[in-house]
Amino acid sequence: MTYVAKEAVSSINSNPAFSKKNGIKCFLLSMVIALSSCGSSRVYQGKELAIAYLNNSNAQHNVREQEVTGYQVRISYQINGSTTVSGMGVPVTERLIVTADHVVRNLTVGQSVDVQMGEIGKLSKPVAAQLVMRSPEKDLAYLKLTQHVLPRNAVPSWCDNHQLGDKVSMTKLSGSATLTVASGTLSGITDRPRMTDSFNEKAANNGVEPNSMLDEPVNFVLLHRNMQGGFSGGAMFSVNNNCVTGISSMVASFNDLAQPQRYESVKEALNRKYWSQNSKVLAFGIPTKTILQYAKGL
Repeated sequence: MTYVAKEAVSSINSNPAFSKKNGIKCFLLSMVIALSSCGSSRVYQGKELAIAYLNNSNAQHNVREQEVTGYQVRISYQINGSTTVSGMGVPVTERLIVTADHVVRNLTVGQSVDVQMGEIGKLSKPVAAQLVMRSPEKDLAYLKLTQHVLPRNAVPSWCDNHQLGDKVSMTKLSGSATLTVASGTLSGITDRPRMTDSFNEKAANNGVEPNSMLDEPVNFVLLHRNMQGGFSGGAMFSVNNNCVTGISSMVASFNDLAQPQRYESVKEALNRKYWSQNSKVLAFGIPTKTILQYAKGL
């Protein structure tokens, strides 16, 4: 199912089957992952995931993948009058923008940030947006433009009809408007995994403590190559369906998982000979359903 602009939020109220339908979908996808450790299904799931990964990683970045840049904004603000903090955000409506909470961890509700739209080589003039909600336990935050409205075509379609094996693209814009593109293969929708103590401690120092959010649903994507910081809060864009499936929250190595046995299909894929040795990296994102639920009433 695909949702557009304001209809993305209002559809949850107008369609009572939304929660039930998508709850069942997320449950079934989680069961696929859990059951993949049983008998031949473990080998089948791992093989299929590895093949999808291979096909997706060999495909060249195309125009559609870079289109996601037009559906994002660059968020920046200063702390102590000197250090600039930046991240990405995605419009939910023409005025409401969602980002990862740890991007704005230094701020309190009511404070302002600068928001810029952009494309390769060009950023718009900064406009002000007010922080209207923070949810650290979900790594979600929302900003509202105070005096400006985004153009209608800057608001992406949001969708929840992605499937395992879909190619997902992520981009970020620097302060100099250079574009960095990352991509991966959607490998599951499940509860946020427990991480090792060392990883959790390091992440907590950066504003997000994953082991305090274990009941929260996440998309997880096997990256085709490692990606650096700056993608947080940006769109996870389904290339197959031309829509946003969630926003980026955290990147981790498979070895950072405290319970890797829960992800047997991923482990099976990692063990296959055509898996790139430097691509054992997972990106975790907050799914569309959660984002739209918390956007209601803002």
